Amino acid sequence: MIYLDNAATTNNKPFCVKYAVIKAMGKNYSANPGRSSHNISIKSALEILKAREQLAKFFGLKNENNVIFTSGCTESLNLAILGSVKEKGHIITTVFEHNSVLRPLYYLKEKGLIDYTIVKPNFYGEITTKELKSALKTNTYMLIVNHISNVTGQENNLLEFGKFAKENNLLFLVDAAQSAGHKKICMQENNIDMLCVAGHKGLYSPQGVGVLLHNNIPLNPIKFGGTGIFAEEKNMPIISPETYEAGTTCTPNIFGLLAGVKFVKKHFSKIVKKQNIQTKYLLEKLNSLNNIILYTKPHSLNGVISLNIKNKTSQEVANILNAKHKICVRSGLHCAPLVHEFYGTLESGMVRVSLSYFTKKKELNKLINALKNI
Repeated sequence: MIYLDNAATTNNKPFCVKYAVIKAMGKNYSANPGRSSHNISIKSALEILKAREQLAKFFGLKNENNVIFTSGCTESLNLAILGSVKEKGHIITTVFEHNSVLRPLYYLKEKGLIDYTIVKPNFYGEITTKELKSALKTNTYMLIVNHISNVTGQENNLLEFGKFAKENNLLFLVDAAQSAGHKKICMQENNIDMLCVAGHKGLYSPQGVGVLLHNNIPLNPIKFGGTGIFAEEKNMPIISPETYEAGTTCTPNIFGLLAGVKFVKKHFSKIVKKQNIQTKYLLEKLNSLNNIILYTKPHSLNGVISLNIKNKTSQEVANILNAKHKICVRSGLHCAPLVHEFYGTLESGMVRVSLSYFTKKKELNKLINALKNI
């Protein structure tokens, strides 16, 4: 099989990640970190502390205690949005957002707690501060954007948006599910208050671990249980990160994430260069084919390309690629319905091709030939 669905989950993991997961399940580390005072628990906890430190450095966050491990980017975004809600406040977001952002906002609005404005792209398919300014209200307290669209690969300008947020005293929340691992993201430089990361995509960890990094933002917990500290108290103690990591830590996944971050740091320039070259190559080849509708812009070299074939649904195309050509791609609405509403593809969906560092050029050529046949 040729796997080109890496925006969902990277299929090929580095050996160091696999080894780290096995190590975490070995007798020297397989214990509950932070819950016991014996050596195995302590060793496991220290390794998880290393993961916090590495992630803080990688994303330009000063305090590693503000690195919160979650079950995935969805929980990270939910915690960031629900945990910081300002009653009767207003939030600005965009049509490019995933349902992990949109559904918490719908929920809060239905409860009468907030209002929000969804900003659409300009004529060039981009969102700038001009569009954001038109949505600004006196009670606006947060701006939420994804760094790279999981549907089209469209990239938002974090530096520009962060400056806008700071100038208008807004919390700046960034969904980095599709950019972490192959885009430089510095929270300090971009004035990012909260950054949400998926481990299992560009950072090559196993599924089941995400991260919320926050810049000393007061957050209310959204889940409750044991934290390993202040067990006698009835209410959750508000201490980051323990407050937000109630329950048993998913140690193997965090070990894998630590290994993935180290791998990405070591190979970062190669990863970025290869992704740019391969995305450009594929976009140029697809653009030369008849009956192909491309939704990804020529300058969006972010490893995510969406397309359709005229007179066919995305599901039909994906099924043929899978059954006849053994090529794995994604079809449908990609959990981001407003993008499809904007592009008029709510019924057909889009075929999404997504690359990773381990994608080979010969695999892209096989995809191109398969699309020609279809």
